[in-house]
Amino acid sequence: MGKALKVIGKFIIGNIYRVKEYNKPDLSNGSYILCPNHVSDADGPVMWTHNNNIRILAKKECFKHKFMAIFLNMIDVVKIDRDRHNGVELLEAIDYFKDGKNKLFMLFPQGTISDLNKNKLSRIKSGAFFISAKTNVPIIPVFLEQPRLFRRTRVVYGSPMYLNDAVVDDKVDKKVLEKYRLQWQQEVFKLQDMATKFENRPIRKLKLKPKHQNNNE
Repeated sequence: MGKALKVIGKFIIGNIYRVKEYNKPDLSNGSYILCPNHVSDADGPVMWTHNNNIRILAKKECFKHKFMAIFLNMIDVVKIDRDRHNGVELLEAIDYFKDGKNKLFMLFPQGTISDLNKNKLSRIKSGAFFISAKTNVPIIPVFLEQPRLFRRTRVVYGSPMYLNDAVVDDKVDKKVLEKYRLQWQQEVFKLQDMATKFENRPIRKLKLKPKHQNNNE
C-alpha cells in the first residue's frame, strides 16, 4: 500500500508543483539525514514523494484530523510535539538508525516555516545535528524552492556533511554543533545560488503567511 501511495503521490505532487531535482546523489546505498530549508506546507509532501524509504518528522497539528492522521501513520510520518522539549523524538530517531540498514530521515533545521535568508543562527535548531553526531549518519543539505501550483519547483541537493568531531567522550559538544548549524545554513545558501544558475532565472520571491513572516529567531 505504501509503495502504491508513493507512486501516485509522486505523479500528482511532481506534476502540480513541476518538481525538478538537481545534483541528487544515490541515496540507496547508505543512510542519510535530509535537511531542507522550510518554506511551505508542501515541503514535506515534495520530499516524501521523491525519496524512497524516508521517515519524516511532522508537527502534531498535522495529525489533528482523523483521516489525515491515518494517512500520515501509513506513510511512516513521526508526530512531534513542538511544545514539549523532552528529547523523545531525538532518541527515537537515533534508535531508527541502529539496525544499520539503508534509511533516510528528514527534518527541517529551521523548525518551522520561515525565510532562511533572514534567519538568525538561533532559528537553526540542533536536533538534526545531534542525531547525526550520535549515529554517524551524514546530513545532506537541500535547497527547496517554495512550491507553487504548476510552476517549476527546483530542489538542489548538496554534499554530505559528516560531524566527526562533534562527539567527545560519548557526549555531544554543543559548541561544535553550532559550527555545523552555521555550515548547513551557508551550504543551503550556496545551493540556492546553484538553483539560479541551473535555470538561469532567479529564485521566486517567498510568499509567507503573516504568522510565518517573523519566524527568524
